[in-house]
Amino acid sequence: MMSNAPVPPAGPGGAPAPRPDDISDVAAGRRELDAIDATIRDLLARRIAVSKQVQGLRREHGIPGIQYNRENEIIAGYVDQLGAPGADIAMAILQLCRGKRG
Repeated sequence: MMSNAPVPPAGPGGAPAPRPDDISDVAAGRRELDAIDATIRDLLARRIAVSKQVQGLRREHGIPGIQYNRENEIIAGYVDQLGAPGADIAMAILQLCRGKRG
């Protein structure tokens, strides 16, 4: 019989990431949080790079710069998963990915 329990994401080297109840002390918890934050920063850098490519393609094809329907879908996804604070996180990410506007 298969378990319906969620599979924890892989940690460094593909090892299972520790579950919150596996953290034995504050220092270990902080190390895990630091690793999570580093992963988030890496993913944001990747998202910014992909967004720049998409923006370039839109310009080449004459598609308007900001697609509000698309942004609303992204914001809704964050809100669905994280609750109301997800909207602020999504907006910050979208702002980062827009790049400099002059």
